[in-house]
Amino acid sequence: MSKIVGYLDKDRVVIFNKNVSKLTSRHYGKLEKNFLSLSLIEALYLVEMGWITVKKGKKELSFEELYLYAKEIEEYLCIKYLVYKDLRNRGYIVKTGLKYGSDFRLYRKMEEHSEYLVRVFPENGKIFINELTGFVRVAHSVRKKLLIAIVDDDGDIVYYNMAYVRP
Repeated sequence: MSKIVGYLDKDRVVIFNKNVSKLTSRHYGKLEKNFLSLSLIEALYLVEMGWITVKKGKKELSFEELYLYAKEIEEYLCIKYLVYKDLRNRGYIVKTGLKYGSDFRLYRKMEEHSEYLVRVFPENGKIFINELTGFVRVAHSVRKKLLIAIVDDDGDIVYYNMAYVRP
């Protein structure tokens, strides 16, 4: 795949190239009227894969420069990126889960509804039980399974399937 040029636009990367079908066929980004909009995490992944380059003005950013920029915007960028990359490498289509209060939505195939919502946490982080209960209830109410991704200091990821159970 030849590299496609994207341009940094605050919290996203936009691609005006008419030949974005290479990316959209693999379910990257959101196709707008005349451009493809990528999240910063998607853009980082595609830069690391060597599929796109990202420019800020006229300057081409390295993966590290884009990462440092994104880190200022995205809380827990490092662990979210590790989870995104792991899930993509496992063959899932990964989209933002913001509208559901989660980090990601997972699809096996794009034609289907997403099967999972994913919340990402650092191993040494704290979460209140009422927050966790809220995530489970939201997932249950929209008929999705909730995965909790715990990332340790070495970057290893453990996934926990959380469910609402009626006794």
